[in-house]
Amino acid sequence: MSSCDQCGKSILFGGQRLDQRRYCSAACARIHPLLEMADRVPVDILQRQVSEWRQSACPKCKRRDGAIDVHEHHRVHSLVLMTQWSTRRNVCCRRCGRREQLLSTLYCATLGWWGFPWGLLVTPVQIVRNVAALCRREADRPSAAFEQIVRRQIARHYLDAQATVPASP
Repeated sequence: MSSCDQCGKSILFGGQRLDQRRYCSAACARIHPLLEMADRVPVDILQRQVSEWRQSACPKCKRRDGAIDVHEHHRVHSLVLMTQWSTRRNVCCRRCGRREQLLSTLYCATLGWWGFPWGLLVTPVQIVRNVAALCRREADRPSAAFEQIVRRQIARHYLDAQATVPASP
């Protein structure tokens, strides 16, 4: 089973293929030029931007006392025969990331177990994933997910700059 190169959703049937990438929908496929440009970002520029972003103020709390990175938190909510679960990613400091992981753990414990059978099965998994993330120590290096976000942002700025430059006659 393949997954969408833009949003990460699983693709069972259909989808759209452009070059070596696969997308779940036309909306995700519209991002293709951005992903192609992101792959061509020079390593030195990427590393400089990653370093600058990691030392900048947290987008959530505006504090400057920790390195910025991608922090995941997992949620599940259920109602009788319906259960939905998700993983959310935030670019923030460790303190804000831990707060979201703790809140998501409480969210799962409160709203996750109400569905049968998936609520009863998925809720403990999501709680354990959040607790494991809470206990994990802060990484010395930026995560691959953070580098990918920075890479896409650099590519977006480059494509925007190309779009505003008028074509020469």
